[in-house]
Amino acid sequence: VEGGETACKLARKWAYNVKGIPKYKAQIVFAAGNFWGRTMSAISSSTDPSSYEGFGPFMPGFKIISYNDLPALERALQDPNIAAFMVEPIQGEAGVVVPDEGYLTGVRKLCTAHN
Repeated sequence: VEGGETACKLARKWAYNVKGIPKYKAQIVFAAGNFWGRTMSAISSSTDPSSYEGFGPFMPGFKIISYNDLPALERALQDPNIAAFMVEPIQGEAGVVVPDEGYLTGVRKLCTAHN
């Protein structure tokens, strides 16, 4: 959990100080089906009602897209206020969900292209 929380903080700090995103406008994109803990940040990025139901309001600035969906990521990255994309290489909470071959390479290319 600490790793995910710290990643969110670092992404936002970088977005404001390096990328030039206006204050409080940074967005973090998450792949649906994720699980990285039970903190407010973690459940704010969750698509599992049993994880988040009854705990709102949630952390602002989080967007959720489909896992293993490069076109969805490409659309999300068109927003100039995107600070980061957080994805588990293999999702394990609901079984072992492995992405299509080339997905993670495509993620890297899109993220690099959109800084």
